Amino acid sequence: MNELIDAVSARIKAPYFGYALLAFIALNWRAIFLLGAMDAIPQKRLAAFDSQTSHLSLFIYPLLIGAAAVLLTPWIRFFFSYVSRKPFSLIDNIQLESEHKNTIRKTELEQSRSKFFAAKEQELIQRAKRDEEVLTIEDEELKERLSAQIELLRKESDSLAQQLIQKSSAVDFSQEENELLKAASSSKSGTIFIIEHLSGRHIQAGSASFGRGEQREFAKYDSALKSLLSKGLIQMTRAMKEKSFELTARGWHVADAL
Repeated sequence: MNELIDAVSARIKAPYFGYALLAFIALNWRAIFLLGAMDAIPQKRLAAFDSQTSHLSLFIYPLLIGAAAVLLTPWIRFFFSYVSRKPFSLIDNIQLESEHKNTIRKTELEQSRSKFFAAKEQELIQRAKRDEEVLTIEDEELKERLSAQIELLRKESDSLAQQLIQKSSAVDFSQEENELLKAASSSKSGTIFIIEHLSGRHIQAGSASFGRGEQREFAKYDSALKSLLSKGLIQMTRAMKEKSFELTARGWHVADAL
């Protein structure tokens, strides 16, 4: 019995019979309603059902409509796929272009960092040599005074270098990244959300919204969001992964320097 029920259920779920069943209900809904809603003896309800139906509406039309729907469905899918091919191709090109620019920016940033650390290593070597030269001075008072002056100059140099790092970091960011960082840092939580709705998607950072309207606009800010994530300036929150982000300690620091 169960096998028979499963076989009948599988047949009904097939596309052709599914379309035919929907057509049957659409063509005979009035008769079905009268059959179930009339407060009368069964003979009168059946008579009302027969008065609203015919062999065409009960059998011929549903079967024909089901067959037509099965035949037309692949062509309808082909039509919509063909029409939407161009915009989807443009969207993919935008995302690829954004990823390409992001890769170039990362490469340039890594090169500048390598040069910076090489210069710092050279500076440390020079400092060690100067310290050795100071140690050769026999006058203790002069040695201490000179050491204090060198330490003061080094602190000022380190402070200026840190300021330059902050400014250069701000320059390395795109306009969209700067906007997202500023907007996120304007709220106490420092959160950024990807909001999905019926009309599309947008990014909410603080009280500001980005990427509303065209998919092209959203793709720019979505790429900026991924770039901030790769740079360690934001991180995914535990509550809503891939939908919610928050500023890291470095992100707050960089946002304050913008």
